Amino acid sequence: MSAAVASLLDTLAERGMRVHSLLVHRHGELVLDLWRWPHEPGLVHKLHSATKSFTAAAVGFAEAEGLLDLEDPVVDFFRGRLREAPGENLSRMRVRDLLTMRTGHARGLSGATTRLRRTGWVDEFLEEPVVDRPGRGFRYSSTTSHVLSAIVQEVAGEPVDEYLRPRLFEPLRITDYTWERDPAGVSSGGNGLSLRPHDLLSFGVLHLQDGVWDGRRVLPAGWVRKASGLHVRRAVSGEWNGKELVPPGPDAVANSGYGYQFWVTEDGVYTASGLFGQECMVFPDHDAVVVVTGAMPDPEYHDLPGMLRETFREAFDADDGFDGLAGRLSREPDSLESPVDGPRFRRAYGFAPNDQDVRSLVVEVDGDVVRLEVEDDRGTHVLEHGLGKWVPQRTGVSVWRLHHSYQDDAAPVLAGARWSTVDELELTWHFLEGPFIDRLTLRFDGDDVVLDHGVNCNSGPTALPSAKGSVIRR
Repeated sequence: MSAAVASLLDTLAERGMRVHSLLVHRHGELVLDLWRWPHEPGLVHKLHSATKSFTAAAVGFAEAEGLLDLEDPVVDFFRGRLREAPGENLSRMRVRDLLTMRTGHARGLSGATTRLRRTGWVDEFLEEPVVDRPGRGFRYSSTTSHVLSAIVQEVAGEPVDEYLRPRLFEPLRITDYTWERDPAGVSSGGNGLSLRPHDLLSFGVLHLQDGVWDGRRVLPAGWVRKASGLHVRRAVSGEWNGKELVPPGPDAVANSGYGYQFWVTEDGVYTASGLFGQECMVFPDHDAVVVVTGAMPDPEYHDLPGMLRETFREAFDADDGFDGLAGRLSREPDSLESPVDGPRFRRAYGFAPNDQDVRSLVVEVDGDVVRLEVEDDRGTHVLEHGLGKWVPQRTGVSVWRLHHSYQDDAAPVLAGARWSTVDELELTWHFLEGPFIDRLTLRFDGDDVVLDHGVNCNSGPTALPSAKGSVIRR
């Protein structure tokens, strides 16, 4: 058993950095395949910013097919959308500058704010002042990656998810995936792709094999070398202030550089990386790929890439085996044991305006089932929770405030309930296709209820202010 990997898993657990899956491919074989309940291997998982590396592959295909050139001016693809003549710096910006995140912007734009826009996200990019000459300073921005997606759609005549289907997904036999689109129908270039961890591993192995899969060239010749090249030697994502990424302080340390939508180190390790612990890390010198999906809070998840590089360099150099690690991630359901027996009842509560934007709740406790009917800013939703057991279902309940602005119409969840006291009911929602675990507490006091709602990880607040409701009927 690799002592280094075992130590890593212990450290991650101690720091509350929850691992959903850990996969290792080396010398042509899958040598480690770990997953944690309830994120079974057949479920897709949000990749967050690891999506960017797939968008880069689409650019590589478009270049190889003669649809674009990396030296093409960005404004040439959007002449009809510019409100005024572009300034000198915007006019100088090239496709290559988008790939390397050297656009000349003073701040980075995040999906957490972009996803709240009701219009196409490219406009946000075009409206952002280009304060420096492109091609120089690094400024990490998800909207920059989205513009790459929009450019590919412009020249290919179809969204990136459709464009990549016959070129990338079908050759790798990736069939189970979703890719969000902006209000204008453009695939979210900086985030929004969900697929199975094993398929993310295949994407990494494809790059490890220089774009060849089952003896067939899939990625254009030379693209892996360009995409994984160290184009930016010192790359720091910046400081997140809740709305944007602003330039890092003068003492910020860069432990990685940047390629074409990959993070790259001096010794050639390159990574498709997403927040909250989504990593696809290629070790060319060790003939290996490591994939992690997880649920890691901010800022802890920023430490994960360095931890993975250090651990697996040591493990590969020692040629340690991975036997004996199979039980290191629990496949047992989280306990829902109640220390007390709660009452049975059905009550409806109305709420004054509140920061959770909950309008009403109907709570029904009947035997081993808790039914919750929630009216919120997105409509009315019914969730069924098992007392002492987990109930699978889909929901569109409003969670975007605590989910990095992600909001699904029918997200698969497991819902469970337990009584902590006779007056306090705890509800848990495991979102199966992403990192989020929502925990709600209902505290009953006569005809009133206090609702608390928190989450395990978020780029912003991890808890919303309490909301108080009062009985409207019994």
